[in-house]
Amino acid sequence: MNTLENVKKWFIDRDLENGGRLDKQSLKLSEEFGELCAGYLKKNEKVTKDSIGDCAVVIVGLALHIKEDVNQIFEESDSIRKKDVMESFISLNANISEFQLSQGFASKELCRHNLVRCIGYLKNLGYDFDECFELAYQEIKDRKGRWIDGSFVKEEDLPDDSKI
Repeated sequence: MNTLENVKKWFIDRDLENGGRLDKQSLKLSEEFGELCAGYLKKNEKVTKDSIGDCAVVIVGLALHIKEDVNQIFEESDSIRKKDVMESFISLNANISEFQLSQGFASKELCRHNLVRCIGYLKNLGYDFDECFELAYQEIKDRKGRWIDGSFVKEEDLPDDSKI
């Protein structure tokens, strides 16, 4: 199975559809984007690569949540016009924000369009996207936790009375 299929399965196995909340998961994307910006600004390649993969993982979850074909989103992202790294960061930020603003209000097609563009801009940041995505999957593949109020909480971060 390829990384994309593995990540989709990870979310399905953890019952994203019944546990996750779109608004909370879109905030998670902003959190990962913030880490990506910090890694890039500090010239920390490890954090930057990890964050590219983490953003992609969250985008898979968002696509599944709005019931879109994740494989198609990733394929279409290859057609996004190449930009320099700073332009890609700015465009990525704009598309994340637009996704957050439009969920629940705008068409599902606009949300989908934002996810395609986000993946396209992540691929534009000067790193091997597939490697970053695989690294992120390897980090989460055995992770256990629970959905609490729409957010996935890692087992080690659960309150003592909520441990699995």
